[in-house]
Amino acid sequence: MNVKIKSLILLVITIFSFYFLRADFENIALIDALMVIAFTAISDNIRVYWNYSNRLVSNTVGFVYAFLLGPQYILISSLIILFSKTKHPEISRKLYRALVFSTSYSLSALISYRFSPLLSIFLFLTISKIINTIIVEGRKNFNFSVFIYEYLYFLSLLPFSYLYLQFEFSPFKYLIISVNLLILLLFYLIIKTRSDKNDEILRTQRIRKLNDVIVNLSNVIRQLSLKVSSEKILDQIAEIMQKNMGYAYVLISLFNYQSNKVERITHRGLKEEMYEKIRSQEVPISEVLKFMDERYSYKDTYFIPHANKISETYTYQPRDELSIDYLEDNQNLWDPNDLFLLALRDERNNIIGYISLDSPENNLRPSKEELNILSVFAQLVSLALEHSQKFMEIRDQAERDSLTGLFNHSKLFYDLENFEKNKEKICAVFIDLDDFKDINDKYGHKFGDEVLKEFSQLILNTVRNKDRVYRYGGDEFVILFTDISKDVGKNIIERLYEAIRNFQPKISFSAGLSTCNEVINSYKEIVEIADRKMYLSKNQGKGNLMV
Repeated sequence: MNVKIKSLILLVITIFSFYFLRADFENIALIDALMVIAFTAISDNIRVYWNYSNRLVSNTVGFVYAFLLGPQYILISSLIILFSKTKHPEISRKLYRALVFSTSYSLSALISYRFSPLLSIFLFLTISKIINTIIVEGRKNFNFSVFIYEYLYFLSLLPFSYLYLQFEFSPFKYLIISVNLLILLLFYLIIKTRSDKNDEILRTQRIRKLNDVIVNLSNVIRQLSLKVSSEKILDQIAEIMQKNMGYAYVLISLFNYQSNKVERITHRGLKEEMYEKIRSQEVPISEVLKFMDERYSYKDTYFIPHANKISETYTYQPRDELSIDYLEDNQNLWDPNDLFLLALRDERNNIIGYISLDSPENNLRPSKEELNILSVFAQLVSLALEHSQKFMEIRDQAERDSLTGLFNHSKLFYDLENFEKNKEKICAVFIDLDDFKDINDKYGHKFGDEVLKEFSQLILNTVRNKDRVYRYGGDEFVILFTDISKDVGKNIIERLYEAIRNFQPKISFSAGLSTCNEVINSYKEIVEIADRKMYLSKNQGKGNLMV
């Protein structure tokens, strides 16, 4: 059912409801009308999102107040919804949204007014939530968790709404009803805190995932020594991009400058008949190069939003991380017409081909962090195609974190396997910066990245030359000491604590130390043990080393 038909049905229901509600427009009090307008406008513009996509209903604060005053005020609240700022600026969408709420609240008011005050408020909140869920989500998109969170928020407005009626003739009644706005703000903060926590988890997971991709690429590059063909290498690259990076469709193409044509080499995700159709098309190189414009470039990646209608003005900017603010206007969601290319270059920096990626599993456009690592990825693929004698240099890039230059998460476990195989005595320290999120929130992620780079250098300056330092993910680091006692390792970390006192801005870290003597099955456990000790340190006051 399209929006126009839905809007027509909702309009009929709204007119029906207000007709039987018998709104008394002659007895509208100016101060009450202004209060209803203010409450509705404020609450409707407090945007609460669940898991980045589902916007929760926040305007109940204004409508429950309107319900207490009478049906004529519910109509006023409904009209205010028309003027709220939404991600859909079209008049038809705004009208549909206003009709959704006017239908929900007017119909629930029609049913609820005939009961006692307390019961009528309860029924109004309950029925309006049910009607809104039916209209907006239906059976197909129904989310029980979202429904429960919203319904509990709706019911939290019941006590002070009922209390307002008990003070109907008191000047304090406006203060009492205003508490509902504070409840909404509390609800917003609870959901936002939950989302921020998920953001940090997702950010760390992405760093680890992307590092794994680079290490997988290094394994492919090693096959150069076996004289594997470039087609075979690119086929494995396509496999990595689909399985590890989560893109549903991967297409790798090379340029044939002699024929001035684009040659399709391999793919993942496409139906064979579709791929054959693409291969048979003669596409001039110039048709692809027009997308590889400086306006769309970020290092060796090119992201073109709505590539089907390229304009002179390029407004999309890659985000630093997942952010609810971006999602409010839908700017950060992947569009079917978006085009995402990784450029492949020769040793003279000429573009010799590209990797096209489409339909990410999380349905989000790439972040700057992803673009940074994918740029490295594209460079490594280019080097693999160009020459095998640079293998050692390529492997080093594959094993290092793109931001700090330290070894990465995957390199850590590769080294642990080698240490265990050679039966070397090692000691591990797991480090986690305390309250690092506060630095990102206060100074921004660009500043936070600089702090991570400087702290990484501080660790390198403190440890011995033969010790290895890894960025585990986010603001987490691991140090592996070889041929060292626990006491000596502890002394080195104590030196790091001394050195960090002069660090600007002021930061601290919690750490846990473990040795290979503590493991039961494999050396990989040494990191888990140090991690657990670090959390014990953090729980006991932060800024300490737990041995």
